[in-house]
Amino acid sequence: MPVSPRFRKALLPIALASGLAVTMTGQAKELSYALGFPPNSAADDAATTFANKLAEETGGEVTAKNYAMSLLNLAEMSDGVRDGIADIGNVLTPYFPRQYPHANMAAELTMLLALDSRAKGRQGMAYAGVMGEFLLLNCADCVQDFINQGQIYLPMGATPEYQLLCTSPIETPEDLKGKRLRVAGAQWSRWASHFGATSVSLSGNEVYEALEQGVVDCTVQSNPELGNFGLKDVVTDITVGIPGGVFSGGSVSVGLSPWQDLSAEHREDLLKAVSHLMADMTWRYQTYGDRDFKEARESGVNIHQPSEALVEASRDFVREDIPRIASNYTEQYGMTNADAKIETLRPIVEKWVKLMDEAKLEDAEDLAAIYWEEILSKVDVETYGQ
Repeated sequence: MPVSPRFRKALLPIALASGLAVTMTGQAKELSYALGFPPNSAADDAATTFANKLAEETGGEVTAKNYAMSLLNLAEMSDGVRDGIADIGNVLTPYFPRQYPHANMAAELTMLLALDSRAKGRQGMAYAGVMGEFLLLNCADCVQDFINQGQIYLPMGATPEYQLLCTSPIETPEDLKGKRLRVAGAQWSRWASHFGATSVSLSGNEVYEALEQGVVDCTVQSNPELGNFGLKDVVTDITVGIPGGVFSGGSVSVGLSPWQDLSAEHREDLLKAVSHLMADMTWRYQTYGDRDFKEARESGVNIHQPSEALVEASRDFVREDIPRIASNYTEQYGMTNADAKIETLRPIVEKWVKLMDEAKLEDAEDLAAIYWEEILSKVDVETYGQ
C-alpha cells in the first residue's frame, strides 16, 4: 500500500533519530542551494534550517544541498540560477539594478525606517515582512522581473540597522566630506553624495580587502558583517544609528524549471521552509550583530555616537529623497506608476513596524509563524511562477 506524504513526514524524525534510512516511493529530489556567503555565517546557518525544514515538510521527498562560498558567488548568482548552475540561490538584487528595478525601488524605501523610532532593534524583522508582502502579494511587476530572469522570487530576510563600519572616526557632517564609503544600494550612495563623500560599489566578498588596503574608509553595513565577512579584524571605528535603513534587497530565488517540476503540495512545503529560512536569517542577523558588536567594542574598536547635527541632517535627507526615488526609477528604468507603487508600499511599512513593535517574540520560530501567516500562506502555489 502506498504511504502518504504526510504519514512519511510523521515517520521521518523517528527514522532520522534512530539513524535508519527511510525508503520512499518514487525518487527523492535534491535541490542545489548556492548561498554566496561563507560557512558559519547567518545565511549559512539559516540555510541549514531551511534544508532541515524542507526535508521535514516533504517527508524527505525533496531535499536541499547547501553550497556556502562555492558553486556561485554573489556577483554570479542571478545568472547562475537562471542558467541552472544552482536550483536555488541568494540573489542580492541591488547587484543587478537593470534586472530587478521594482524590487530595488522597494528596497530603497527601507530608509523610511530611519524616521520611525518604533520597532527599535527589530527594523530588519519589520522590513523583511514589508518586502515579502509587497513583492509577493502586491507587485506583479516585481514578480515578473524575476520570471524574466528565469527565477521566482521568495523572500530572504533582512539585516539589522545599517551603520558606518570604518577605519577612522565619523561623528559630524564634516567628518564625512571626502570619505570613500562602500555602499550596497542606491539610497546609501545618494546619502554619501549628500554629505560630500564618494560611494564605492563592491561585492560583499571584496569589502575586507578594500578596508584593509584603504580603498574605502568605511562600509555602510550592519553589525553581523563584522563576523560574517571577518570585518572586525580591519574595522577600527563604528558610528551607530546612521545612515539607518536595512539591507532587504535579497531573494531566495528558485529557478523556474525546478519550481515548476515540484508538485503543488511540495511547492507549499518549500514555502513553509522558506518562512523558517526568512525568519531564521533575520533573527540570526540581529543576534549575531549584537554579539559581534559587543566583541568589537571589547576588542578595542571605537564606538561613536553621531552628533545631533548629523542625525538631523540625515533625517532631512531621507525626507527629501523619497520623492526622488520614484522619478529616478521612472527616468532610468522606464517604470510606470512608480508613485502609485510607493503609495501601496507605505501602509505596508506602517503595518510591519507596528506588528514588530507589538509582537511577543521568543525566538525565530515565533517570527516564522508570523511570516507564514501574513505572507507565504497567501501565495497561490497552483499559479505562482507558471
